[in-house]
Amino acid sequence: MFGDRSIQVARVFGTTVHTNLEAVLIMLATGLAGTSWLHGAFIVVGFAVGTGLHLASHWGVAVAFGKGIDRMVLTRAGRIDYSGAEPGFIEYLVRTAAGATMNGLCALAGYATITLVDIQQWPPTAELALRTFTTSSLILLVINFLPAIPLDGGLIVQRILTRLYGDVRATRIAARISIVLMFALVVGGVIWVQPVLLYLGAVISYDAWRKHLRTVAP
Repeated sequence: MFGDRSIQVARVFGTTVHTNLEAVLIMLATGLAGTSWLHGAFIVVGFAVGTGLHLASHWGVAVAFGKGIDRMVLTRAGRIDYSGAEPGFIEYLVRTAAGATMNGLCALAGYATITLVDIQQWPPTAELALRTFTTSSLILLVINFLPAIPLDGGLIVQRILTRLYGDVRATRIAARISIVLMFALVVGGVIWVQPVLLYLGAVISYDAWRKHLRTVAP
């Protein structure tokens, strides 16, 4: 159960949710960055909650445009199958950016609370939970806005390039950008000793080459 293969695990408001073992292991592996078992657990929960809010924002924007989501596939090459007619350019950009924007708002709210409120008076567990969720939200914001497909930033760049150069050329350009950025992510994973970053950078680079460069004619 790796790569594109997935199974349905839930149905929420008419939307089916699919995932696979690889995605679950990646989520759990984020806890390896923790300095303690409790911190590691908070990291996993922080990313899980942040991802849930991320997806809910995509769904909310789709509904606001009178549409919905038929299926969410939560894998390393995740995808969202929207219902309704093909979106216009602006609608596509707004709904694609919605998820990472929500993560950014969560990070902003967290840092504002840390700055303006004397959280040192809180129980240590509550303070740790807030700081961890805030950091997790910031990481989700940065990663999802990277201009690398299939991340939201990459999909936005690909759509803009398609408008300028057409689908085939845009896909090849976006794939090359993705590989360069994911190579940088691999380097970061090595420098910071973060196996999750290393793994994601490697497999997403491979996916970009396999799906968008190897199979697309020049």
